[in-house]
Amino acid sequence: MPYASLRNAIPRKTNKERSQPAARKKFGLLEKHKDYVQRANDYKRKSKALASLREKAAFRNPDEFYFAMTKGQTKEGVHRVRPAEASLPHDHIALLKTQDMRYVTMKRALDVKKAEKLQAGLHFLTEEAANKHTVFVDTEAEVETFDPAKHFGTDPALVTRAFNRPKLETLETPGAVLGVANVGELKKVRKAREKAYTELGERLKRSLSFKEVLEHMQVEKNVMGKGRKRKVQEAEDGKPAVFKWKRERRK
Repeated sequence: MPYASLRNAIPRKTNKERSQPAARKKFGLLEKHKDYVQRANDYKRKSKALASLREKAAFRNPDEFYFAMTKGQTKEGVHRVRPAEASLPHDHIALLKTQDMRYVTMKRALDVKKAEKLQAGLHFLTEEAANKHTVFVDTEAEVETFDPAKHFGTDPALVTRAFNRPKLETLETPGAVLGVANVGELKKVRKAREKAYTELGERLKRSLSFKEVLEHMQVEKNVMGKGRKRKVQEAEDGKPAVFKWKRERRK
């Protein structure tokens, strides 16, 4: 058997590291050589960093300026640089704009459909009819004292109607007129009709706004496309800007 193998086979005494003396227990563990090396290397690294910063400060130009300085700030004594915003690829931006256009188109279609449904439920779009009912009298005195309700023989609340204007005799007959039973219900019907007209106007107005938004988004999408173009008219009165593309020969 080789001598080295025999030497390794013999059990050896376990060496123990020297501990901190009892009088120095308050200072913690006893520093070993490897601890000193680690502390010395850390000190040298920090000293080099401080020396480099002092050199930069000594050679600093007070008039020096970089645009990156506008994104930096000092917070709690530490200089921080605002991270740059991650820019999306061109095709991703175009896809997002396309999805936005689809959403606006869907909302506009819902308003148009609801407006058409309201129009179908209302008999007339305006309170005043396009034509007029002219009544001829013999004297000017009769013009001043003319009473439409008395002339047509109907209730004053029904005078402005151009349709479904029953006579007083018909109204007094029980069961002759279906629908409104009294003036209170007539007011409710009129209020509901006014509410429907208001909603119709709001939806038509919003539909027009969506249309203008779609025009602007379509122009932005076209401008992001290929080809040389120039602006020939600025955006005004809610209308998008007008661009003109250079003619390109198609092979």
